[in-house]
Amino acid sequence: MKPIGKTLTLLLIFFCSSAAAQSTNVFIVQFEDKENKVNAEDILSKKAIERRLKFGIKLDEIDYPVNSQYVSAILKDTAILLRYTLKWQNAAVVSADTQSLEHLKKIDFVKNVRYVGKANKIRQVEKPKFQSPRIKLKESIMETKDLTASDYGASYGQNNQIGIVELHQKGLNGRGVYIAIFDAGFKNINSIPSFLKHQANGKLMYGYDVAGLDNELNNSDNHGTSCLSCFGAYDKGKYIGSAPLANVILFRTEFAATEYPVEELNWCKAAEQADSLGVDMITSSLGYNRFDDKSLSYTHKDLDGNTSYISKSATIAVTKGIVVLNSAGNEGDDEWRKIGTPADVPSVITVGAVGLDNIPGRFSSKGFNAEGIVKPDVSACGVLATVASPNGGYYQGYGTSYATPIAAGGVACLLQAFPSLSPNEIANLVRATATQANNPDSSIGYGVAQFDLAHNYQMAKNSQNELAKVLKIDDHQVVIYATKSEKIDYELFYIKKFIGVFNIKKSKIKGTNVEESTLRRIDLNPKTKDCSKKYTLKITIKTSVDNESLVFNDLSLCPL
Repeated sequence: MKPIGKTLTLLLIFFCSSAAAQSTNVFIVQFEDKENKVNAEDILSKKAIERRLKFGIKLDEIDYPVNSQYVSAILKDTAILLRYTLKWQNAAVVSADTQSLEHLKKIDFVKNVRYVGKANKIRQVEKPKFQSPRIKLKESIMETKDLTASDYGASYGQNNQIGIVELHQKGLNGRGVYIAIFDAGFKNINSIPSFLKHQANGKLMYGYDVAGLDNELNNSDNHGTSCLSCFGAYDKGKYIGSAPLANVILFRTEFAATEYPVEELNWCKAAEQADSLGVDMITSSLGYNRFDDKSLSYTHKDLDGNTSYISKSATIAVTKGIVVLNSAGNEGDDEWRKIGTPADVPSVITVGAVGLDNIPGRFSSKGFNAEGIVKPDVSACGVLATVASPNGGYYQGYGTSYATPIAAGGVACLLQAFPSLSPNEIANLVRATATQANNPDSSIGYGVAQFDLAHNYQMAKNSQNELAKVLKIDDHQVVIYATKSEKIDYELFYIKKFIGVFNIKKSKIKGTNVEESTLRRIDLNPKTKDCSKKYTLKITIKTSVDNESLVFNDLSLCPL
């Protein structure tokens, strides 16, 4: 899936021609076995070790480095140049001008050699610096508790849609959470207003340009800049992201002008580095299915969450304690239609795109994955979403690329509130509290995310002091936390005057909720165009020992 934001066609053709002239063939060389056991302190940061201890994740063979002697042996062929190694794939990714490296298969310790496309030629691979750009500002306060709608500016609607504003008011804004973002580049990220306070507060770190194999991250491509703003920006009065106080680490993995499996491998390398740094989350608005070399492309049956290189690494990242979000894709209205990879991974939170009216974007790629797993998982605003521009302003755009980081901010807020929840527990919480959790489909999955409800639900489960509690009520629904033994009767009605004197009750919705769940939903949409009516909702919660009645008056219920 190509990132959004291409330049003029003639310029793109010129760039592609130049890139092709400087390109080389790339191969993945996978090995039979690995180095012996190593100490965690030698390959993981203190923060990464702490994350693994928290979830009881032990160091295993997947974590062990690639055998350095094997790498040295294949590099004796001076026509081969190492780009990087992949410990999770037990492989070396190499460049070579030759069309084939079949001769490597004759080596005993080489398991497989496969062509993975073209990439830029490299003279010398730079080691990652992982530096944090710092500046000084006269005023660098970043806070969210007392923000008004005008403080959010253009981002208010897309944040409020998924319950972010309420979480911000509770002090949940991503503080203390480390998010790695993978993209095609982050042009001017160090100079636009959206991220000046991040630099003043040490919340922005340059990770690594795995695509270009240098440390240049802010001099190319707009896509990452726009995606990062969706959760990270803090520009009070103009734009506030969904998790503006999170710590951000940037990785460039994508060549915007070409499409080859090597870009999957770049993603895999970034995931390994992010894991070693100790990140809590990865958000990626990238995806793959069809390549410039059609012989390398995937079919729909390959999207099983376990076939592609990138799906395997995304799965491993989750098992190492990292929450992974990925965009569904923007091919819902073209020939392909389906999601890409790693959006096909069951444990990845795959995000589709809707408008502020909750109607899915036609372009948003459809699920399910090849094994019938519900995809996308949830959805957020990706139809006329507002994002930052590298020139310092803001504009509206389309794409699951934007919906994903908007949702990622909500996940970061949940991680801040509930740091002991595992990636799978977080994903299940997000799915269970989305707008159509009881009836998921292939367009928006379990529905539009409701992170305020997710927070309230988890708080109710943690406390267990109340047998029943209303977790969320708005113009369209009421959601109640209740034990399985409880029965809920409900009635939605309004009062009508008969001959201008007598009050007559007119029921619109009436029923009994018998779901076998602690999370009970009642759809309040009265299916009327008359928004002037004031409704009353009466809910009776019956237990084995007591009955409790909840009454909500003066509800104005206008359908979506």
